[in-house]
Amino acid sequence: MTKLVVLVTLLASCSKSFEPTAEDKAEEKKMQEAKTAPPPEKAAPVVKKQEMPADLGTCHLTASGAVTADLTTKGGKTATNISYWFDEKERKNMMGVDGFVVNCNGDAMRFSMIPGGGKQDGMPFKPKKYDFVKGKGDAGLMIGFGKAALADINGSVDITAFDARHIAGTVDLSGKLTPGGGNVKVAGNFDLVCPGFSACQY
Repeated sequence: MTKLVVLVTLLASCSKSFEPTAEDKAEEKKMQEAKTAPPPEKAAPVVKKQEMPADLGTCHLTASGAVTADLTTKGGKTATNISYWFDEKERKNMMGVDGFVVNCNGDAMRFSMIPGGGKQDGMPFKPKKYDFVKGKGDAGLMIGFGKAALADINGSVDITAFDARHIAGTVDLSGKLTPGGGNVKVAGNFDLVCPGFSACQY
């Protein structure tokens, strides 16, 4: 009988020693919360702004005939104004249809290719050959020498590359000098890099 009482006492004391303490319960609660908690949100990746190249390209044109000239100009924001090189919000705030302007302007000669204001997709964001007959085509042209300008321009400007990095092409045009008379041929090429606008890609 005495042995039985001792055994019961030992069992009771052992059962008490295995009861979890308040600290054990708090730790277990933390572990359960950690298991059920949603995973921490990942921080948005940092988008590194692309650096604009130091060399923004050049335009080289020559004139022969009634006027002779040799012009080389550098690329930059005065050389190009292209709707496709801006983000969608900025493009909505721009006037006119999508298109581009290429300027090669110097003391010897002024050359500008501008939107013609005709077809909605007359100046697409891709290579295209622009043909001109007596100054008319899917784009507009302005070519000048001092106080004189070319009229009735014929020929072509062939855009051979056009993307978010650059626009490149060749020029093969001729027209009549006004005033003064005489025929002038203008030829050359350009490769102008996007000058840091919002949609540029390098």
